[in-house]
Amino acid sequence: MELENLYPQKVFHYFSEISKIPRGSKREKKISDFLVNFAKERNLEVIQDKALNVLIKKEATKGYENFSPLILQGHMDMVWEKNKNTDFAFENCGIELAVKDGFLTANGTTLGADNGIAVAIALAILDSDDIAHPALEVILTTDEEEGMTGVNNLDFSLFSGKALINLDNEEYGQVYVSSAGGARIENEFNLIKKDCENDDTVFSIEVKGLDGGHSGAEIHLGLGNSNKILNEVLYHLNKRYFMELINFDGGEKTNAIPREAICHISVKLDEPGHRLEELANLAFKNILTDFGVIDKNPVLEIKKMNNVKNFKKISTADTNRVLSFFHEFPNGVISMSKDIENLVETSINLGVIKSEEISNQLRIKIQSLPRSSVNHSLENLIKEIEELCKKYDVKMKVSAPYPSWEYRKDSKIRELMINSFKKINNSEPEIKAIHAGLECGIFDANMDVDITSIGPNIYGAHTPEERMEISSVGKTWDLLLTVLKDYNIK
Repeated sequence: MELENLYPQKVFHYFSEISKIPRGSKREKKISDFLVNFAKERNLEVIQDKALNVLIKKEATKGYENFSPLILQGHMDMVWEKNKNTDFAFENCGIELAVKDGFLTANGTTLGADNGIAVAIALAILDSDDIAHPALEVILTTDEEEGMTGVNNLDFSLFSGKALINLDNEEYGQVYVSSAGGARIENEFNLIKKDCENDDTVFSIEVKGLDGGHSGAEIHLGLGNSNKILNEVLYHLNKRYFMELINFDGGEKTNAIPREAICHISVKLDEPGHRLEELANLAFKNILTDFGVIDKNPVLEIKKMNNVKNFKKISTADTNRVLSFFHEFPNGVISMSKDIENLVETSINLGVIKSEEISNQLRIKIQSLPRSSVNHSLENLIKEIEELCKKYDVKMKVSAPYPSWEYRKDSKIRELMINSFKKINNSEPEIKAIHAGLECGIFDANMDVDITSIGPNIYGAHTPEERMEISSVGKTWDLLLTVLKDYNIK
């Protein structure tokens, strides 16, 4: 689809170009090489490191030679999510873009505005000769969405700039000045399986129709977590029926609130006119109320399965262990900030549960993402999970930790951003901390650098409903050009 008639034309041109290139997390070779070739074609200094991060440098325009270089930063990878009925191979296909009601969106998949818009804006600036600016150091990183391994393997000695603008903000009019730290937690059950018996009845139980969302920025909204909801339904049924678990699968990405989850259970029905479906739906309704779920169309679907002998189940004791573990596993907002109004301080997302049959074993792998703007609160939450794992004999691994980005009382780049915003909007931006993992925290921990973050309005990131407000892209572009023109940091 041609986006050339949208403002700013060059930004949407490059967004269209990069949308043609598959660029999922840990699959960035093609987009990384594209960026290197872009720089070489324009005789710009470029460095591509082993992690496929790309650093492009551009000299200052006339009159800005004596100012400190400015670092512009974003990430090139995107979350690959699609609707269940969408036939789409991310590895081989470009994103199918669509314009609707003032928004740019995609057909049945994630759009990749998070954080493709940063790449597009950076390329548009680098490709222009009529924009006033200081020396620029544009760094586009890899694997932000699945562990931040790109920025964690960056050589920070390559930078000269002392001010950085991150372009991974999803709310125009808000200037981010702080972000949460986090880590990845992986848990694993390995359970013995046995054949289902002749008097077993097998059911498929599925939770779907949830909206999903960003597990940091939208964790406080009351969006339903399909993994927790489905487990709570099973937890209630397990009190009434002799039940054994066959499998459990839900969620696709650790950093996305899961939208769908499905399991199979084996049940001993003690009466012909059993009420399993009725009790499951009653539990589902009560759980949605108890969790304060705001999703518009949550659905619980129950199906009786044929060919019972095709299924293998785990023991009653192991079923109780799995369901109790998930029941006690924390999820959602843990605490709110005492210093910043309406800011989530600590949270965790039970993002992915996957079952694998290996010989006579059922392996259940669990991925969760804890976050906190207070480091010791994050440590305490991880310790709580460790204690839960000991209680239920579950394997645990913690990986990809990243620090919080702490608020600076004195910030020249924040002051410049505020003044530039006021110049073009006749109002002040909202200064805000975000409960999400921005790469800013890693730059802050490794460099003496003054940081702020801006971006256009993006809704539904990490879901197939992701959409970007077109007018806010133009506003973000105008703000950034004003900042570049007014830049005076030495």
